[in-house]
Amino acid sequence: MNLHEHRDHPSTDRSTKGVFYPGDVFTDAQSPNKAATILLVEDEECVRTVTKEVLESEGYTVLEAADANDGIEVCERHHERIDLLLSDVVMPGMNGRDMARKIIEIKPDLRVIFMSGYTDNPVLREAFSDSTTVYLQKPFTVDTLRTRIRQVLEGRIPSGD
Repeated sequence: MNLHEHRDHPSTDRSTKGVFYPGDVFTDAQSPNKAATILLVEDEECVRTVTKEVLESEGYTVLEAADANDGIEVCERHHERIDLLLSDVVMPGMNGRDMARKIIEIKPDLRVIFMSGYTDNPVLREAFSDSTTVYLQKPFTVDTLRTRIRQVLEGRIPSGD
């Protein structure tokens, strides 16, 4: 059976099996992203605002922070589950990698994606020296952001510290 036949088969309810295809339309209750909460930590306000808007349009709940200390405070105050930390690496004060380590002490099941526009930075080289670190190079496209987040949340790309 080819993909087209599978998609058009009336007895197939992909939304309850966790199988989704490009072009599928979901109600809010069916969205695979409905329950995911993302902590977005980005010191550049314009980048943070646009990223938050994109994530919310994808159905994610977004908690935002302007720096690492704020990110830790948001995490401490939010007693519900946080599924993903999406964080800049190079920020004033504490860097994203050190912040992630502190947040993982509070939320040990947290998945992490780091993002940065700096390519030649000692903090970055240390942060991305292991194979479990997921990294997005700025600038990135909406499709790249969407795909990487979905891959990490679904466990297709391991994320850890």
